[in-house]
Amino acid sequence: MIPTKSSEIQVPFLDLKSQYASIKEEILEAVYAVLESAHYVSGERVEGFEDEFARYIGARYVVGVSSGTSALELALQAANIGLGDEVIVPANSFFASAEAVSRVGARPVFADVNPATFHLDASSVQNHLTPRTRAILPVHLYGRAADFKGD
Repeated sequence: MIPTKSSEIQVPFLDLKSQYASIKEEILEAVYAVLESAHYVSGERVEGFEDEFARYIGARYVVGVSSGTSALELALQAANIGLGDEVIVPANSFFASAEAVSRVGARPVFADVNPATFHLDASSVQNHLTPRTRAILPVHLYGRAADFKGD
């Protein structure tokens, strides 16, 4: 939090400490199990997660990846997005959004965001569409899903 006058009351924007405290034992148990097994990549727990998540979302397959950046890159590759293509991304996103686009050979195009939601602004997206636009990559922020129908 930004320091303020001592008379002001501050409400934390995101209380990760409380969230962690509520599931601390479950997290520690899972971490210790992975450390004991020494299966840091793939292995029984990853396969179990993939199978369980596939059932949960009704998909035939799920592939666990090492990061959100890898997930974005894989999704772009699956959509055959590459050299010469453009992908619209929010201007205020973590650099991984644009990085994934660049890594598949496409060009990230930065669109403005709605100041009330911090999600992509539909009119800004419209202004950035070109014949080379192959995808729009919205980013969910602060626990709120981006509105794909527009602002």
